[in-house]
Amino acid sequence: MKAPREEILRYLGSMGHEPDERLCTRIDDAVSAVTAAASPRSVFRRFGFDGSLIGTGYSPAGKDVLRQLDGCSAVYLFAATLGNGVERIEEQAFARGDSLGAVLLDAAASCLIESFCDDECERIARSEDVTLTSRFSCGYGDYPLEHQADIIRLLDAPRRIGLHVSESGMLMPRKSVTALIGVLGNGYSPADAAAHTADKCRRCAALNCPYRKAAASYDNGGQNSRSPA
Repeated sequence: MKAPREEILRYLGSMGHEPDERLCTRIDDAVSAVTAAASPRSVFRRFGFDGSLIGTGYSPAGKDVLRQLDGCSAVYLFAATLGNGVERIEEQAFARGDSLGAVLLDAAASCLIESFCDDECERIARSEDVTLTSRFSCGYGDYPLEHQADIIRLLDAPRRIGLHVSESGMLMPRKSVTALIGVLGNGYSPADAAAHTADKCRRCAALNCPYRKAAASYDNGGQNSRSPA
C-alpha cells in the first residue's frame, strides 16, 4: 500500500500547494500510523453477467454502471477494508483534541484503501489471467448507494472480512470499498479497453471537483503516480 504526499494533499483539497516541512512530517506520521493500525482484507467472487449477475437475481441499477460493463460477459464483485484499527486511531486523535492529526489520518486512510484495492485488483487480473475494467462502486454516477447491501450479502463480507453495511447504506468500518469489476473479452480494441479501464477521475464529468486528480497524472495510459490505483 502506498500513500504519496501529493495524494494526501488531493484528499485534503490542497492539490498544487507545497506543504511546509512540518506538514510533510505530519503527513508521513499519519501514513505510518494508519499503515500500522490497518488490517487490510479483501474478498471477491466472479459471476456471469447478462445485465444481471447470473444465478443471483441481482441487477445493478443505473446507466453509468451498465455503460461501464457494456460488452462484459462476466463481472467480479469485490470488497475490501482496512479494518477497525484505523477507526480507533482517528477517534483517539479527536479525543485528545488533535483535529489536524485526525484529518490527516482520515486522508491517509482514504489513500491507503484505494492503493490496497488497486493492488488486489492487479493480483486478481494476474492470478485469473483476465483484463479487468476499472472498479465501479455504489455512489459513482447514478449507481445507487443502497446497492452496497446486495454486494455485501453476495460476498458474505460480514463473515469473511468483517465488513458490514448500515441501514443508510454506509460501510462499516468506514475505510472500506465495494465495487463491480467487469471482465473484458478478447474482442476489445485497445481504444475500447482504455475507455473501460480509465481512472475514475478521468471518466468523471465533474471537472471542477476539488479532489480530481491533476491532468498530469493521466500520462502513461491513465495511471497515476500512486498506481502499482
